[in-house]
Amino acid sequence: MSATIQIDFSRPIALFPLPAVALFPHTAEWMVAFEPRYRQMVEDCLRARGDGALLDAAPIALATYAGRSWQGERVGEPPLRPAVCVAKIVEHRALPDGKHHMLLHGFCRARIESISEPEGRRLYRLARLAPIDRRRSAPRRMPVLEGEIASLIEEGALARWSQLDAVRMWVKRRNLPTEFIVEQLVAMLAGRDADARYRMLAEPNGRVRARFALSELAHLQRMVGHAATRSAAGERGVGAN
Repeated sequence: MSATIQIDFSRPIALFPLPAVALFPHTAEWMVAFEPRYRQMVEDCLRARGDGALLDAAPIALATYAGRSWQGERVGEPPLRPAVCVAKIVEHRALPDGKHHMLLHGFCRARIESISEPEGRRLYRLARLAPIDRRRSAPRRMPVLEGEIASLIEEGALARWSQLDAVRMWVKRRNLPTEFIVEQLVAMLAGRDADARYRMLAEPNGRVRARFALSELAHLQRMVGHAATRSAAGERGVGAN
């Protein structure tokens, strides 16, 4: 999907700040807009599509707070980290209480160049963005990298790890760009580590992101293998007191 959608960076894009990175390109997450300013933001983005399809709605840039202490409504706006994930609403449900439940699909990385604070009727912030991904061509398959991923998730300690079933399926399909698989792995393996997630969002080099995914998979393989060895030893009574 990402390869067929073009983001117009000549226009300001609505900012949706969150405490930590929740979305990467090629991934999707359900989110709820409940504050009045972000309910307005969603409504304005949807209105921009006119009579077109949902994908014609204006994009939303998911940003993250620069500090971790800011929570809830306060006077002024919290500072934001520069890297964002530009997303589109691909499914939307207007809730009876005025909130918006939406499935956001990440399309690309970008950097905040300037911010327009709320003004007039507009309650939310807008930003001028610039893309930060180094590669401009369409995503492609990289068989060597996919082979390295497959060897880690289909053999040894991770072979039966069900959390990787979807990744195994994507690798076997052989019709998906490798970047899609890498981004899914990055989102999964970075887990709740806020610094790691932001570092991978801000990283412009796809090879660096791939190395992160491979390194984390290898670490996970060692951890799972070590746990399995200890479990087997315990069942045999080895090292028991």
